[in-house]
Amino acid sequence: MKKLDAARRHDVMTDGLSFAALLVGLATLVMTASPAAAQSSDAPLVAAIMAENAKWAAAYKAGDFTAIGALYTDDGTLLPPGGKRVSGREAIIRYFQQEYAGRQTGTISFSDYEVYGDGRVVTEVANLAIYGRDGKLKSRGKQILIFLKQGDQWKLHRDIWNSDPE
Repeated sequence: MKKLDAARRHDVMTDGLSFAALLVGLATLVMTASPAAAQSSDAPLVAAIMAENAKWAAAYKAGDFTAIGALYTDDGTLLPPGGKRVSGREAIIRYFQQEYAGRQTGTISFSDYEVYGDGRVVTEVANLAIYGRDGKLKSRGKQILIFLKQGDQWKLHRDIWNSDPE
């Protein structure tokens, strides 16, 4: 068996480490690129979820909390910031009625969508901005929504949001 000198041992170790680093880099690239590829390859799915957001925004602007409730599954759940879990369509309607009692709603917009999923379950991550009736920004935040396909409709199943620091 031939003995390697110190310089050659260093080259072999460096080559092995370089190959391992390359494998780790490729694995990271594949893992991080996959959601983005899924996100951009299914335009009809993204459009369907954005349409559901538009329905929610229209109902919010109208102060129609029954219409908002209808966008959720029967066992849909809100996870409001600093609040208790709100489960069930009727409880969701009551939550918004109580939250906006004596106040008018303004408008809400969503941006920077990330949509992941398939034809049955979708997760959305997005930013949100809430404006008063006067058009002034009241709050910015972010949300994570989980949608379930029920028949031919997408329904909100889980809804969590919070505000950005001012």
